[in-house]
Amino acid sequence: MRIYAILLLLFSGFNLFGQDVNGIVIDEETGEPVPFANVWIKGTQTGTLSDVDGTFALSAKEGDTIVVSSVSYRPREIPVEGTGILELTIQLTPSAVQISEVTVKPDVELAQLIFERIQENKRANAEELNSVSDYQSLGNTTVFMAIDTQSRFNILSGDIREVTVESGNEQIRFTPIYIAEKASRNDDVLEERKESVFPRVIPFIESYVLKNSMVEVDFYREQIFVLDRGFISPLSGSAMLFYDFSFNDSIVVDDQLYLNLSFIPKNRYNPLFTGNMTIEAGSYALVDIEAHVSHQANINFVNGFSASASYKRLPDGRMFFDQQETRLNMSLLVNRDTLEQYTSERVDVVSGGNWLINKHTQFSKSERLEGVSVRDWGKQPEFSSRQMDEENFVRIDQIREMRMVKIIDAIGGVALTGFFNVGNFDVGPAFDIYSSNLIEGHRLSIPLRTSEQLSEQFSVGGFLAYGTKSQEFKFGANVAWQPFETDRFLFRFSYANDYRLLSNEKFLRFVKNNPNNRGTGNFFALATQRERNPYLKEVENFDFRIEYNARNDLHLEISPYYHSTTATPFVRFVKQDFDYENYRNYGALLNFRIPFGQHYDKFFFDRIYYISPEPVINLSMDIGQVHLPGEGGQGLYTHFHGSIQGRINMGQVFMNYIFDAGYLMGNAPYDLLNQPVGSMSLGFSRDRFNLLHHATFAHNAYTNTHLHLNGGGILLNRIPLIRDLKLREIVSLKTHYGTLNNDYEGVFDLPEFFSRDFSGPYAEIGFGMTNIFKVLRVEYVRQLGNTYSDRDYIDKNGIRIRAEMSF
Repeated sequence: MRIYAILLLLFSGFNLFGQDVNGIVIDEETGEPVPFANVWIKGTQTGTLSDVDGTFALSAKEGDTIVVSSVSYRPREIPVEGTGILELTIQLTPSAVQISEVTVKPDVELAQLIFERIQENKRANAEELNSVSDYQSLGNTTVFMAIDTQSRFNILSGDIREVTVESGNEQIRFTPIYIAEKASRNDDVLEERKESVFPRVIPFIESYVLKNSMVEVDFYREQIFVLDRGFISPLSGSAMLFYDFSFNDSIVVDDQLYLNLSFIPKNRYNPLFTGNMTIEAGSYALVDIEAHVSHQANINFVNGFSASASYKRLPDGRMFFDQQETRLNMSLLVNRDTLEQYTSERVDVVSGGNWLINKHTQFSKSERLEGVSVRDWGKQPEFSSRQMDEENFVRIDQIREMRMVKIIDAIGGVALTGFFNVGNFDVGPAFDIYSSNLIEGHRLSIPLRTSEQLSEQFSVGGFLAYGTKSQEFKFGANVAWQPFETDRFLFRFSYANDYRLLSNEKFLRFVKNNPNNRGTGNFFALATQRERNPYLKEVENFDFRIEYNARNDLHLEISPYYHSTTATPFVRFVKQDFDYENYRNYGALLNFRIPFGQHYDKFFFDRIYYISPEPVINLSMDIGQVHLPGEGGQGLYTHFHGSIQGRINMGQVFMNYIFDAGYLMGNAPYDLLNQPVGSMSLGFSRDRFNLLHHATFAHNAYTNTHLHLNGGGILLNRIPLIRDLKLREIVSLKTHYGTLNNDYEGVFDLPEFFSRDFSGPYAEIGFGMTNIFKVLRVEYVRQLGNTYSDRDYIDKNGIRIRAEMSF
């Protein structure tokens, strides 16, 4: 839901990719368009294919010669004269006498033969590509938003022409949203420069938009992870199962033969590529490739997407990257006027509010650059084909100071971080402001902290809350300190006198993807709660956290704590018929996180990890001791816990997973047992159970599983009419298995509201659809099996709803 809020704000509102030569290729005799004609600059490897309607677009300069050829036609050469945009109509003469009504089609059988040769040589060609070292690269990334100058609503103020650039359309101008330039040697970043008109939303732009769309395109891989899913590469060993290939033409450059193939999806509604590629005969190495995504594919917010890569022979004979480029035309709504455009043209057709995103990377093995300042690389001939416009940095500085832009940036910051900035202070987390339970009734809270504007390395905060039913105030304070410029070491201290859920999972914060301390971060759950949770305890806590982030992103946390817990009307601490009003416990919690290089965002002092194919492992241990009034200390307790979460991509299908298991032994109170967190609302929860009530099971040895399978439309894409809705299949599975064994010595008796008849694994399975109106997920959830079907503390089945969105 937070992603939808950001998109809605940012899309509220050039042709950056304008071409020098536009044309159409037609049959000289019939006047019919010639599709998939090969169009290139003579003496170079720069070229393209005509689309299905015969049209093409190509960059050329005066003095170049354009060559056009196609199977069964005579090649034709056209010299480029003059400057500016050229419009050409090129007639091709059939190379043989046409007999009857025979239609010449691209050679499919030859394409299959070439594809087999590509597969035979793919491993050697990929290894050769990866063997190149000591290279330089310069990447430019730009995000521009199209501004409709005739629109009544505009986020820009003042003279629009001062902060925008013109396009080929007088009505549309473009304003820079984000620009970045990165110079690297091999994989090491030497210098990076970036600016945005929305500084608080930069993590969203980089992590959700750019990371998912502006990817490094290596078509030698089996899958290319782009737009939040795995696309089968047209060079994949299984590509023949997903694509139809055809041979278009061959050209000879410097006595070397090159072969051109085109590829289209067998099912145009599946997220696959359409495009063409040029192969070097003999080695069958990839020379260049251009791939597009059809508007019919089951992908959201994308008017057009293209990825291209070109390769060149180095002086030592090895093949290496020359250039890579990815382009995206994105908006909340598909442009109606582009629905009939051919796939390769859609990225260039713009309406007001569209975002045009481009990443262009050039590669070089020049030894001369070793003596050139990194800042001057963009001015060198090795990287001169695409230079960053310095005026755009100035425009960003001007736009960033506009009032409406600041408001959008602040609201977007809330959606991302949970905090609303008001100068030197942050208000939040947002879901802490309101909640409800049976003890406090409606709870209103004012959570505050000092912001990065006051200090980037130190923050003081706290909260003051009031319950309408309990009519009492609760309060807390916290301090965070980063002693050095990086977050290698962090120190935190917190104090609170507050109510906590009995089922509050102390390890849950290590896998949650949002900063909210209360609730599920789900508006549907908040609005449809049918029974307030009565199972709360009153806790006064002192917590101190020492965090260490290693260079390889390994994370170690040591957290000594002291807690004083008091009983409430629904949560009592009874031992052999004696009712204790409170107890104290102290100890230390240790957590070791292994992220395997997974991407994260840095929000002030917190690192937020996103679910991705790279798993995140958390290993935890809690050691402590309980003190009872009049009895002193009990024996020690030790709690081991481990979890792993991540994503498995299987083409258009993907599965998110969370597994955790743990073991508690020794003298511990029952509120430290693992209690599967339930829900009594219509809101669907990803990391909780959806049919369990507030208090159900309590175990010291346990394991939990949360699986979420998204079909990406693999079945629904095959159903006429339904496939136009771009719905996606959903299957979820949640399981819990646990026991109470003799290694757990309960300090208190287990309350009656916990089930004692756990006789087998508990599981719930869900079936449904997501991407409804692009933002809704609706799922029917039911118990798997009949073991607990007659229990009054578990729903048998139900409909659950969640707001979620993705590409």
